[in-house]
Amino acid sequence: MNVYKYIILAVFIAMYSCGGTGNGDHPASNDGGTSPGAGAGAGSGGGGTVVTSGSLGFTSAVPQVIGIQGSGQPETSQITFTVRDSNGDPLSGMTVDFVMSGPNGGEFITPSQAVTTASGRASTTLNSGTVSGPVSISASVVIGTSTITSSPAAISIGGGVPSATHFNLAASKLNLQGLLYSGIPSQITAYIGDRFGNYNVLEGTSVSFYTEAGAIDTSNILDDTGLTTVVIRTQSPMPANVNIAPWETININNLNATYGTAFPSDGSGPHMRDGWVTVLATVQGEEAFNDANANGVYDAGEVFEDLGEPFYDKNDDGCRNDGAQMVCYNPVTKITTTLASTDPFEEFIDANGDGLYDAPNGVWDGPNCPGAGCRTSKTIWDDITMQFTGNATTCAIAPPTSGIAVADGGSTSIQFMVSDFNLNMPIQGTQISVKHTGGGKLFGATSYTIPDGVSSGPYQIAVTVADDDFGDTDAPEFFSLEFEVTSTEVVTCVTQVATGTVD
Repeated sequence: MNVYKYIILAVFIAMYSCGGTGNGDHPASNDGGTSPGAGAGAGSGGGGTVVTSGSLGFTSAVPQVIGIQGSGQPETSQITFTVRDSNGDPLSGMTVDFVMSGPNGGEFITPSQAVTTASGRASTTLNSGTVSGPVSISASVVIGTSTITSSPAAISIGGGVPSATHFNLAASKLNLQGLLYSGIPSQITAYIGDRFGNYNVLEGTSVSFYTEAGAIDTSNILDDTGLTTVVIRTQSPMPANVNIAPWETININNLNATYGTAFPSDGSGPHMRDGWVTVLATVQGEEAFNDANANGVYDAGEVFEDLGEPFYDKNDDGCRNDGAQMVCYNPVTKITTTLASTDPFEEFIDANGDGLYDAPNGVWDGPNCPGAGCRTSKTIWDDITMQFTGNATTCAIAPPTSGIAVADGGSTSIQFMVSDFNLNMPIQGTQISVKHTGGGKLFGATSYTIPDGVSSGPYQIAVTVADDDFGDTDAPEFFSLEFEVTSTEVVTCVTQVATGTVD
């Protein structure tokens, strides 16, 4: 028995000496202990395991688009990257370095280095400058003996808020047969940029639309190129009847003198602007200004364009009319005057909600504006003139329709006009054909197609009949010119014929 006792004792001593399962000064190491000297720079993971490989990836940018300095939009974005081991588990305590490239407008990131959290994430903040454009931010980390670099994160420094300088409207079709039909559409597109002319104004900015006649979409939002499009359609109401303008009187008198017509030029009859339609768009932004010192922001004393509240300029005189008086602003003298007026009431957009039309306030309005009483978010606006027309109803030629005599070797010019009820040119695509028979030679096209557009009178053409046989002794030859209007719509004006002789 004593022999066995010594053998068992020897076995226990051997096991203890070899570091078996004892709980003393030499604990078991099957829980993955950290090797001596292996720190974060060497790639240490949770639990102290040495990490020799892993990954670094972009996680988020909040927000993805920011505004330039002074734009009134968010000017910072937090960019986050995540470090993981080869199993996809997050690595904490890793030092991540950040590198940025951008449009060189003073943008910067802070910090340039960060340590990952328990979730393996490290973040830096992008601060915008005064120039818009894309920014690329990359991150790198050392894992083991390798430097791992992420794919770059793309963040956009959007332009500032919409600028009145870079704001206009366009229509896919300007001349609609709205005096006859409802439901004829045209697309209205707003083109918007910031004070630098950059069109990447913050995506999602809302633009509102209004129309004097017909109906239009209420609003739409800008895409990433600073564009938004809505549809206007013909329907009631019709364009407003407005007082005749001096230039219209002159045009009508010239028509009467040329064609021998008797259109009223005192406003008692139809005139061109009775068919014109004002379409209006508004957006929150800033008034235009001249950046005299090129610092990217408005400074007191710089020249600016002062805007009043938006209104439907139904009579196209640049003044806001309420049926009894009109408020006119002179952008050169910056003086607002109020005069008597009998033109139709022009609705306005009550931007500040005070129930009154407000003329320009005399100070620049926009983000961080310095003037007393200025508005940091200004309702800016632009409008476009369209035209509602009817059928081709009025045709005339000049000089007289008969008895024209072209002398030997001479020539004569014959004019033709066509218009709708308001003396505006008919819709796009209306055709005018000229047919010449008999003596002489016709100079000029024999076919004309009326283009799209807003007119200030009828569509007019001129052709020339000339003697092409100078010095002959033959008797004068008879000639005839026939002007015919055709359209996909009804044409009610009759074909016009001019006749004469060529010596």
